[in-house]
Amino acid sequence: MNSYEKFNHLVLLVGTNPLPNFVVADYFLKNNCNMKTIWLLHSEANELQAGTGEQARNLEALLRKRWEGKHQNLCFPLEKITLSDVSNAATIRAEIERKVLKRWDPSDEFHLNYTGGTKAMAIHVYLRLQELQRSGQRPFSYLDARNFRLVGDDYGIIADELRQKVQIDFEELIDLHGFQRFNKDKEIDLNYASTTFQKFIDPNRTETISDGHWLEHYIATKLENIFAGKPNCQVDVLHNWRIKAPHHHQQSHFELDGILVYGYHLTGVSCTIGFRKEPCKNKGFEIILRSRQIGGDEARAILITGSNRDQTERLQDELIYETGGTSGNILVLGVDHLRNEALYTHKIEDFVLG
Repeated sequence: MNSYEKFNHLVLLVGTNPLPNFVVADYFLKNNCNMKTIWLLHSEANELQAGTGEQARNLEALLRKRWEGKHQNLCFPLEKITLSDVSNAATIRAEIERKVLKRWDPSDEFHLNYTGGTKAMAIHVYLRLQELQRSGQRPFSYLDARNFRLVGDDYGIIADELRQKVQIDFEELIDLHGFQRFNKDKEIDLNYASTTFQKFIDPNRTETISDGHWLEHYIATKLENIFAGKPNCQVDVLHNWRIKAPHHHQQSHFELDGILVYGYHLTGVSCTIGFRKEPCKNKGFEIILRSRQIGGDEARAILITGSNRDQTERLQDELIYETGGTSGNILVLGVDHLRNEALYTHKIEDFVLG
C-alpha cells in the first residue's frame, strides 16, 4: 500500500463547485480502507462572505448515498467545519487549530486535497498542516481537472484518467449542485426525426423545415450509437432535461437538449436548425453557461446549428474568445458537418473523450 493510501483523515476545501471534492473523496474511498473521517472545510455565510454550507451538505448527502455501510471505517455524518473569514490568514489558522487539530489523535495521519475553496484557504490550511509533518513529507494533492488526474506533491501522479475511475450519473450531478429535474422522459419518434433530418440536410431543399425537438431526438440517437460499447469509456447519454434550482426565481429554470457524462465529466449539447449568427450565438452562450454551472469550469459544450461551415468556424472562434474557453471545451457544428455522418460523429467522439 502506498503512503498516500494509509491516511485516516481526508481534508477537503469546499468551494462553490463541490464536484472536484466528490471526485477526490470517491477515488480515495475506493483505494484507502483506513479512511475514517472526511473533513469538509467551507465558508460560513455572514456579512463578509457567501457561505458554501449548502455545497458541503450536498456533497455529504452524495457520499453517504454511495458509501454509508460500504466502507469499513468511514463515519457519518462527515465533519463539516465552518470558517468565518476565508480571506484572513490568522482567522483560518486559528479556526483550523481549534475546530480540527485539537480533535486529532497524535497517531492520526491526514491527507489534504487543496483543490477547492479560496486561495487563502488553500495556502493557510496547507501551511498549518505542513507544520505537523516533522518528517518533511507533504501529504497533499491537487485535482488537475484539465488532464483528469490526481497529483500528489510528493508522489507525482497518484491517478490518471480519473473519468474511468470515478463515475457519477447526471441526476447525482445536478443534486450535488442543488438542482432538480422537472420533466419526464418522452418517447422519441425516430422515423419522423430521421425523415425530417434528411430533408434538413438536403442542399437542394426548397421546403421550410419546422423547428422543434426532432433534431435533438435525432442527435440523441446518434450519440447513443457513438458511445455504445466503448471499452473503458462509460459515457451516459441523455436528452431533454428541464432543470430548476429549488427556492430560486423561475428564470433559473433551463433545458439541456443533450447530455453526455463521461465518468464525471459533463458535455452539454444544444441543437437548433437556425442559421442566423446572433440567435445561434445566444444558444452557444447558454449551453456553455449551463454546462459550467453543473459540471464546473472544465465542462464542455457542443452547439449544433443550421449554419454553414464558414459560419460555424467564426461562431466557434467568437464563443471561445468571449467566454474564456478553448477549442478543447467548445465545439460548434453546422449543416455542412451534418451532411457527413462519419465526419461529425468522429468530431463529437474525439471532443468528448479527448
